[in-house]
Amino acid sequence: MPNEKNTDCQSSRPFRLENTIQNYAWGTRDQEAYITKLLGIIPESGQPYAELWMGVHPNAPSSIVDLEEGPLSLAKWISERPQERLSKDGNQSALPYLFKVLSAGEALSIQAHPNKRQAESLHQLDPEHYPDNNHKPEIAIAIDHLDALVGFISDQEFSALLETCPEFRSLINRNSGPTVTLKEGLQELFHIEEHDRKLIARTTNHIQQRLSQKSNPDEAEILFLDQFEKHGAEDLGLLFIFLLNRVELGPGEAVFLAPGVPHAYLKGNIIECMANSDNVVRLGLTSKFCDAKALQDILVYDGGSDFRVTQSRQGHLSEYASPVSEFRIKALVLAEGQSELFTSRTSLTMFLVVEGELSLHWGGENNSCTCILKQGHSFITPASLSEFDMLARLDSKLYLVEIP
Repeated sequence: MPNEKNTDCQSSRPFRLENTIQNYAWGTRDQEAYITKLLGIIPESGQPYAELWMGVHPNAPSSIVDLEEGPLSLAKWISERPQERLSKDGNQSALPYLFKVLSAGEALSIQAHPNKRQAESLHQLDPEHYPDNNHKPEIAIAIDHLDALVGFISDQEFSALLETCPEFRSLINRNSGPTVTLKEGLQELFHIEEHDRKLIARTTNHIQQRLSQKSNPDEAEILFLDQFEKHGAEDLGLLFIFLLNRVELGPGEAVFLAPGVPHAYLKGNIIECMANSDNVVRLGLTSKFCDAKALQDILVYDGGSDFRVTQSRQGHLSEYASPVSEFRIKALVLAEGQSELFTSRTSLTMFLVVEGELSLHWGGENNSCTCILKQGHSFITPASLSEFDMLARLDSKLYLVEIP
């Protein structure tokens, strides 16, 4: 990446990253594999391409690839000179966030993330299933679209569900009065799951039999039938399909998922940013370890809430509101010939080019240091690089993450 003609270009400059692809079973495949298109590589036939991780998490750490001495892990590079490379104020010693591309070809598990205190407790009690002790607040931004389940339905919608789904009503009302709130209904479900899983299976079987005869099932019912075939009748996640809000995001739209918010991504390609964590408590719709008891303890029962994120625009930059201390994420859109100047920088910034091609100019003699960045390139600019300029050689779009 450096301009070899000018030694000043070496003192403080951008660095290209090499990142890890996670091949989870729910990822997109073959011609639908978004991550391989982004990176310009040929997909292996039948291989799922689910996530691209950019950061220092030990499960899939990134490396800097354009150093004279050869590739070096990003974590080690930061640790060598944290105040020069990560944050000039000295308050940070390790990268606090994890940046991802997620590409879902089918539904992920129904899950929620613990807060910091809960994460530490889970790690202490069950380190095998919870090896990560950090919380994981996250934002999801649709690249093209996202179909997801996010947060609980309202009490009013839950009451309507009990009227339209007789199997649910008979299951929930066993130990409850005539009027049942969403939270009360969920607590009854968790009690049944813990003590009588066969009753869960009988209920989902009855729902499946009724819906399979229905001529015009709605989207929740279609999803239930699809997931019933994949995961079987005893999966408690099947019932939660009816209890969570269906959310459709268009390009650039986003949701923020605080600790305790239940969710499941169903299909789509997104940018994700989160605290540096892989901490997940799963309920169902997966073959992985599920922990209904732990999930019950961390869930936030805020039925009917809107988790969509507002954007604030300043010139070519759009910032997504995230009430966290670990990251601040923005989108940068430049038409061919347009430029963006970054000044007064004091901390590391991570970039991902999702469309187009740009030239980046910095320092040296007469600001003469230049590198070219293309679609699929990810790179960082260290804290010591106080100013640089980006010029779009083609219509371009980037996402960038900063430390607040």
